[in-house]
Amino acid sequence: MAMTVAGCRERATGLVQFAWMAGLATVIGCQPVAAAPQTAVERAAARAIVNERAAAVVVVLATIKVRLNVSGREQTSDQTAQTNATILDPSGLAVMSLQQIQPDEAMTRAYSRQVPGGGRVEVTTDVADMRMHLADGRELPAKLVLRDEDLDLAFVRPTEPLSAPLPFVDAPSARPQLLDALTLVRRTGEPTAWAPAAAFATVELVIDKPRTYYQVVILGGGGPGCPLFDAAGRFIGVLVMRDTGTRGTGALGVLPADDIRDVAKQAPPK
Repeated sequence: MAMTVAGCRERATGLVQFAWMAGLATVIGCQPVAAAPQTAVERAAARAIVNERAAAVVVVLATIKVRLNVSGREQTSDQTAQTNATILDPSGLAVMSLQQIQPDEAMTRAYSRQVPGGGRVEVTTDVADMRMHLADGRELPAKLVLRDEDLDLAFVRPTEPLSAPLPFVDAPSARPQLLDALTLVRRTGEPTAWAPAAAFATVELVIDKPRTYYQVVILGGGGPGCPLFDAAGRFIGVLVMRDTGTRGTGALGVLPADDIRDVAKQAPPK
């Protein structure tokens, strides 16, 4: 076998990030896309949405314990995860992309491509030390309470009692149409002081089957876990990794808000 277990281990650093990126976007941002400039009225409306909704967008931090098995030989390593999540109710129940904290399949595919000769590669991950970094700077211990692998959804919740309800996305849901303009809201990491940030997005494709997703072109940064809103401030949905059904590949797509809230009903009470 051309690549040893030690060689695979040397590649471990950064491969979690590779799996999260999936060739599309990272939590911190994606490459800008050329688009027509927005009007002053549109920019003002988008800023109002950010001011109203940004407190409901948090950063989830976690340690990912990675177990790499190459043809029966196992190595382990710890990686760090940092991703956006959207709070859905005052108890702090938040939704994010499952692949950001459980990238087993994506990492298995990434490693397998690097092991010639048909060597068997299996990657499994466990989540530890999960925290939610809130808009006010607090970090609350959290845990994973519900997952949906088919929809790439993970729901997390604070584990400690709250002194007050948390800000959440209480906006009514909406279903955009082709070419509608949307506002994406996200929160940055520690290097930029966990600041709220935003980007414009345009609906370029509405996928109806086997379920509804919105494919968007983003002017600026964005990634899995970020919520999007229409021009009236209504909640559109959250960016997740959509299974394209083509040899296990995935692509970013916006899962509608109503679908997310339907799944969230299955989360156990606090």
